[in-house]
Amino acid sequence: MDMPRMELLGLGSISLLLLVALTCGCIDQMAEVVGERRKSTVEYAGPIADNILEGYNENNYTKYSRDFSAEMLESLTAANFESQREEIFGKIGSFISREAPRVYEQGKFIWVEYYAEFEKESGVKVRVVFGVNDPIHRVEGLWFDSPKLRE
Repeated sequence: MDMPRMELLGLGSISLLLLVALTCGCIDQMAEVVGERRKSTVEYAGPIADNILEGYNENNYTKYSRDFSAEMLESLTAANFESQREEIFGKIGSFISREAPRVYEQGKFIWVEYYAEFEKESGVKVRVVFGVNDPIHRVEGLWFDSPKLRE
């Protein structure tokens, strides 16, 4: 009887610590980037995102991963790319176009979020993440999200 109560108490403590951290500002808040900073971010991120999406369409890992950081290259190898692309491509098809992005910053990361049209689904969220202080603009994270991809 004591074991489940201890587990519940542990989850409650974690939730309480998270709540305290959020309210005292110990966790960086996400903020939308606007103005000149947004403009300069979009200027470098646009060609990188387009290259990633073209590499996706062409099934070309070298092109797709050209701007990845060392950590991204380690976690998304050519073999991983093949299987992930196959799964994504099967659900939403080829990339067609993207809308103007929104740009956000949180802590040491800045991300550019596009809503893109693919062959089998519109409104696919494509998020490309960069390090705030990286003058080379290496991709630190990449996500595709949509209702079909979550099925």
